[in-house]
Amino acid sequence: MLLPVIGICQTKSFKNSAIDNYKYFVVETTTYNNSKKIILRELKKAGYNVLDFNDEFPEDLKNNPNLALYVSSLESCGTATCDATFYLQTINRQTFYQYGWRGSISSGIALKRAMKGMLKYKHKYKAPVIKSSNINIDIDLKSEKSIRDYFDSNGTDLIEGIWEYTSTDTGSYRLAIIKNDYKFSAIILEKTGLWNPGDQKANFETAATDEIVTINWIMGDKRTNKKIVGTVTNNALIDFNLGNNISAQLYKVYPKLGKKKKRKTGEWAGNGSGLIISKSGYIVTNHHVIEGADDIEVEFIIDGDVNKFNAKIVQSDKTNDLAIIKIFDMNFDGLDDLPYNFKTRSSDVGTKVYAYGYPMALSVMGKEIKITDGIISSKSGFDGDITTYQITAPIQGGNSGGPLFDEKGNFLGINSSGLRKDIADNVGYSIKSSYVLNLIDVLPKSIDLPSSTKLQSLPLTEQIKEISKYVVLVKVK
Repeated sequence: MLLPVIGICQTKSFKNSAIDNYKYFVVETTTYNNSKKIILRELKKAGYNVLDFNDEFPEDLKNNPNLALYVSSLESCGTATCDATFYLQTINRQTFYQYGWRGSISSGIALKRAMKGMLKYKHKYKAPVIKSSNINIDIDLKSEKSIRDYFDSNGTDLIEGIWEYTSTDTGSYRLAIIKNDYKFSAIILEKTGLWNPGDQKANFETAATDEIVTINWIMGDKRTNKKIVGTVTNNALIDFNLGNNISAQLYKVYPKLGKKKKRKTGEWAGNGSGLIISKSGYIVTNHHVIEGADDIEVEFIIDGDVNKFNAKIVQSDKTNDLAIIKIFDMNFDGLDDLPYNFKTRSSDVGTKVYAYGYPMALSVMGKEIKITDGIISSKSGFDGDITTYQITAPIQGGNSGGPLFDEKGNFLGINSSGLRKDIADNVGYSIKSSYVLNLIDVLPKSIDLPSSTKLQSLPLTEQIKEISKYVVLVKVK
């Protein structure tokens, strides 16, 4: 009797050599005991390193379950035919390969035919290449003591420190997060699975707000990368999700919160931007730009030359993330009338806007002022915050505290934060000028707000030249 023979349910082909990334093949559940014997026998004959789930695992597999694919099968027989489906899954129960065969005279024959593609493939395990860190500092990255000494001597910036990792998928281990240019590198401090001290585990990059980080996380197999977003609480706790219901958390163990930061002599810890709002040298910026600063210096252009002046905090509003600083420097003689207009009424959705500032001025983007354009896309910001506009003008770290102007030279707000492209495209937030006005009203000394219409008749390029003279680079340490 001739029976119909049909292959079904194939999800991945063995033409893809990704199977070579797995060293072991662990046979788990099957419908019949005889099926497990067939799978073990046939895979061994084909050259696979196969294990029974009930056997003692090799040490490297115990330490890292990601080294194996997990094998199972499902068979059913009717009055005349048998069907079989053969499965390969990762440790996280994602289906790597699935193939079914329908219409064989016995379950054993159906199972062998379902395994045919795998049995023909010449498997050759490729061990992962270990990526070493590219941090260019003179410390022993394999020594937690050496890294602690480095932090004690140089201080920590934002998420720098020693962290403990925990997750719903694996045990805990320690990492050191060290600033590397404008990113932060996470370095393994103790052996875990395939990982050794000194190996680089991840890269972090802060968004326009320090409460959000983007993470490039290397998974336990040392091959797979996950690009994800994490949330930061008080620079002491980072929560993120690695997918497949794996929730992960990092909590800082060193240095302790509140410990005084030390800085290298003469080294600026970071930068933001600001806008001069009076001839006497008052400047508005973000609170988070100057928070905790011992020294503040501002740079801007006077008569074509870059000038640097010392400044101090005179008023701050942590709730609305605003601050006013003032130039206190014997070399500062004041300024001429400011050419722009301070608009206190709300602007409409669709208004063309320009963001001014000094993004990453102390690292990769240089000290020349940067201007980006967009529109007001919403009159409320993150989670419906009415104190901010949502804008499409791109902003990066260092833009914080810089001004937002419209095409008529009206000051509309202070740029404060944004969402990275990993989360959403072209989303930034600018604190409305009316909240800046509220802070100005409580200054110990009243100031006259800029109210000039001079810029309205100028072409955009000339407007930018004039406004740029009053946008300052704010450096802190």
